[in-house]
Amino acid sequence: MLLIVGLLAAGAALTWFAGAHLAYATGLAGTPGHLRVETCVWEHVGGHRYPHCSGIFRSSDGTVVKPEATIDTRLPVGSTVALQLTASGGYAQTGVAASCGWLAISLLGLMVLLIGILAACSKASERRVARSWLVLLGSLSAVMLLSALVGGVAGMTEAFREGGM
Repeated sequence: MLLIVGLLAAGAALTWFAGAHLAYATGLAGTPGHLRVETCVWEHVGGHRYPHCSGIFRSSDGTVVKPEATIDTRLPVGSTVALQLTASGGYAQTGVAASCGWLAISLLGLMVLLIGILAACSKASERRVARSWLVLLGSLSAVMLLSALVGGVAGMTEAFREGGM
């Protein structure tokens, strides 16, 4: 029973978290704008290096200007990137790579949630899972993998185009 509760909680939390980021990545939430990258530094924490790039964020409509905008992503100095200003005051990258990545993670959350629901239903009735539920689970898996593939290819294409690799 504890495993089922864990699956339901993890599935719901992952779907909610990734869904919120998906909304920013697709431009459905937040304030759209651009960041002009002025500096990038690398922070060393626990033997790992993490990039911090900063510059001036300007909203697309010109009403929001944030001169101290920072994003924890490796970007070429002098480049301009499309971002969404989030409700918490952070920044989220937009585009195909980010959208497909968050879509894949949100579908993973839905799959975990569905597995939890199916486990709860089968435990309650001791019946086999209907074929239609298994087809739905398989379809979610296929779309998740396709989304991850498209997001990965788009991300690599963007990195090569920007000279990041």
